[in-house]
Amino acid sequence: MVIKDKITSSQMGCLLFSIMVGVGILSLPQAVSSKAGVDGWIAIILGGMLAAGSALLMAKLGGRFPEKSLIEYGPLLIGNIFGKLLCILFIVYFLAFVSIVVRISADVTKLFLLDNTPVEVIILSTFLTSIYVIQHGINPIARFNQFVQPIAVMLLITVLFLTYSDSDLGNNLPVLGEGIEPVLRSLPTTFFSFLGFEVSLFLLPFMKNPKQAGKTIIVSFSVVVVIYVFIMITCVSVLGAKEVAYVNYPTLAIAKNIELPGSFVERLESVMMLSWIPFALTTMVLYHYSASFVAARLLGLQEHRVVSLLFIPFVFLLAVLPRNVLQVDAWSQIVGMSGMLLNILSPIGLWLGYAWNKRRRRL
Repeated sequence: MVIKDKITSSQMGCLLFSIMVGVGILSLPQAVSSKAGVDGWIAIILGGMLAAGSALLMAKLGGRFPEKSLIEYGPLLIGNIFGKLLCILFIVYFLAFVSIVVRISADVTKLFLLDNTPVEVIILSTFLTSIYVIQHGINPIARFNQFVQPIAVMLLITVLFLTYSDSDLGNNLPVLGEGIEPVLRSLPTTFFSFLGFEVSLFLLPFMKNPKQAGKTIIVSFSVVVVIYVFIMITCVSVLGAKEVAYVNYPTLAIAKNIELPGSFVERLESVMMLSWIPFALTTMVLYHYSASFVAARLLGLQEHRVVSLLFIPFVFLLAVLPRNVLQVDAWSQIVGMSGMLLNILSPIGLWLGYAWNKRRRRL
């Protein structure tokens, strides 16, 4: 497979950053605080290191097969049947994750911005926006991310800094007051928040200089960890660890408490939403594009556009099936756990296959 649509290392880093920083901005503080308490920031760092290790294993393996993605070298390492089956598992996982992201995005948008608009309408409008970007390929997607992400990050950090007038950093103490066990127990949750890096298995051949993949991954993960830790510490400082554990979307909740002089902006949670929606949209776009790209290659097609359109009814059905927030949360836990297992076991299995074939001198 010859890939002509190339992206730079900085664009690849932006793609990885945007796909990891998605739903986690809103849900991570509550999920981690319920298990690790005030030590949630430590769990985020450890979870980020674990996820980065898995991503580096994937990039290192991909570097052994220049200009090839998992679609090509997977069958060489673990056999044609298992190689294609692994790609199919990733397609199903990508589409399931898209359904989760678009449903959570629709629920939050309805709750804070469009309370009289049906969820189905919000989901469809989000799909129309994302499918337009997907149709143009990976290079326009990368440029779209480069334009949108800096603005979104600046808005997010600005709003979070405004909350510090009502915060108490002492709420983050004592460090490891209950030992390391709660931190270790929350690692699966924090690992889930970094999901998205697995697209590198398929997007690595798009890089102009794939030798810089390792450095790109480290920089992307470092930025994501810093942002997540900042969000975690801010939420706990404003609300307290126990309160954060029981508040849905604590990042939006703390924005409600901000009061600007003269009531220049009355609803800062709306500004927070403006910073979060681009993250959710770019996460959905990349997962949808990756699923379409892999499926098209497995079917022997040169274009992913038709496949991406065919996936919409399937993803829409998955997105509207949950009846309430509890069912959405349960579905996201299942998808997240499946993704974590897939991202840990697949590089191990592929490396074992590589070592076996290397020993038999088949590579």
